[in-house]
Amino acid sequence: MQFDTYTYAIFLPIVFLLYWALRRRLAVQNVLLLAASYLFYGWWDWRFLRLIVLTSFSTYATGLLMERGHKRLWAIVNIVLNLGILFTFKYFNFFADTFNAAVGTLGWHPSWPTLNLVLPVGISFYTLQALSYTIDVYRGEVKPTRDAVAFFVYVGFFPQLVAGPIERASHLLPQLLSPRHFDYDEAVVGMRQILWGLAKKIIIADQLAGYVDYILYHPSILAPGSVIMGALLFAVQIYADFSGYSDIAIGSARLLGIRLTANFRFPYFSRNMKELWQRWHISLMQWLRNYVYFPLGGSRRGTWRTCLNVLIVFFLSGLWHGASWNFIIWGVGNGLLMLPFVFKRAKKRDGEATWRDLPRCLWCFVASAALFLVFRLPTMTDVADCLHVLAHGNYMAVPLGLSAWLYVIPFFVVEWLGRHREFPLQVLPMPTVARWAIYWGLLALIAYFSTGRDIQYIYFQF
Repeated sequence: MQFDTYTYAIFLPIVFLLYWALRRRLAVQNVLLLAASYLFYGWWDWRFLRLIVLTSFSTYATGLLMERGHKRLWAIVNIVLNLGILFTFKYFNFFADTFNAAVGTLGWHPSWPTLNLVLPVGISFYTLQALSYTIDVYRGEVKPTRDAVAFFVYVGFFPQLVAGPIERASHLLPQLLSPRHFDYDEAVVGMRQILWGLAKKIIIADQLAGYVDYILYHPSILAPGSVIMGALLFAVQIYADFSGYSDIAIGSARLLGIRLTANFRFPYFSRNMKELWQRWHISLMQWLRNYVYFPLGGSRRGTWRTCLNVLIVFFLSGLWHGASWNFIIWGVGNGLLMLPFVFKRAKKRDGEATWRDLPRCLWCFVASAALFLVFRLPTMTDVADCLHVLAHGNYMAVPLGLSAWLYVIPFFVVEWLGRHREFPLQVLPMPTVARWAIYWGLLALIAYFSTGRDIQYIYFQF
C-alpha cells in the first residue's frame, strides 16, 4: 500500500478511529497497530510477511536469550541471521556477477549461480531497525522487552515500515509500551504534515520524474546542458520524493500519538557538505554513526584513521542503497567530499541559512546533484556516456527541461520561507480563510496531478 493512493486515504482514517476508540486498552491498541501494519505491508505481497515475522521473532527471542547469558554469542547469531537474509535477497546476485566478471579477466569462466528473487520492499529499513535493538540490548543501553506485540509493532510500524525513518528501540519502544493520549493540536499538525508530504510527492517529485526520465534515458544523444539539467532536476525529485514520504510517515504517526525521528531538515539550504549530511536522511546517518563510525574509533584515533572511518561509513551508505557499483561510487564520492572537514573543522554555524549563505547553499546543491547523476543512472556505461557528452558536447544547444523550473522555483521559495519550522505548513500565521485557501488549493492540485499517475516512491527499491 502506498501513501499517495486512495486506498491509504481510506485505510488511515479507519485505523485512526478504531485506534482512539481503544485508547483505554493499550494492549488491544497495539494488537490493532500490528494488524494494521501487517495489512499495510501485505498489500504488496503477503509472502513478504514471512520475512518480517522471522526478523521480528528472532530479534525478540534473541533479546530474551541475551538476558539469560551468552550475550555475545546470541547477538552474533541474530546479526548473522538478519544480515544473511538481507544479503541473500539484495546482494547475492551482485556479488555473484562481480565474482564471475573478476575471475573472467583472469581467463577463467566460472558460472556462479544467481537467484531469481524479488527484493522485499522495506527490507533494508526494518533490518537495520531490528539490528539496532540487538546491538543496544547487547551493549546494555536497552532492556529486552517481554511484550511481544509491542516489539513486533516496533519492527513493523506501518508509517515508517517501508522507507523509514529508521528508529532506535530507545526512542520508539517506550512510546509503544506506554498509554497514548489524543492531542488535538498534534493531530492537526500531523494532518498538515501529511498534506505537505503529498504535495511534495505528487506535485513536485512525480512531475519532475517525467522530465528526468526523458532527459537521461538516452544520455549519448543529449547536449551538455541537458545532462546538467537532468542532474539538477533529479536532485530535486529525489529530495521531494523521499522527504515527502518521510513527512507522510511522521504525520501519520502523529495522528496516533507517536513521534518519529525527523529525517530531513531542508538539506539543500546547507552551507557545506558536512551540514548537508547532517540534514539528509538523518536516521540512516545516525544509525551508521552509532553502529559503524563510533565502534571503528570515530575521530579518536588520529586524522588518517578518521578519514578511513568516514570513507567506510559512506561506502556502506552507498552499498545500503543498492547492489550496484554506481551506488558505491556515489557513496564514496560523498565520503571524499567530507574529508576536508576531517583535516579542517568547518566553522560551526548556528541556525538556518540566511540570504548571505545562498552561494554556499548553491554550491552544496550542485555538488550533491553531480553525484546524484551517478546515483540515478542505471549502469556505469550510462555514466561514461554522460561524461563524454559533458566533455565533447555542444554547450550552445538549448537544454531540455527548462519548463520544469516552474515547479522547482516556487517549491524552493516555500521551503526557504518555512525553513525555521519543522516543515512549511507546521504554523501558518495568517487568517483562517487564508489558511484554508492554501489547504484546499494544495488538495486541488494533488487531485489534479494524481490523475493517471502510477509512480512508486524512489526509496522503495532500496
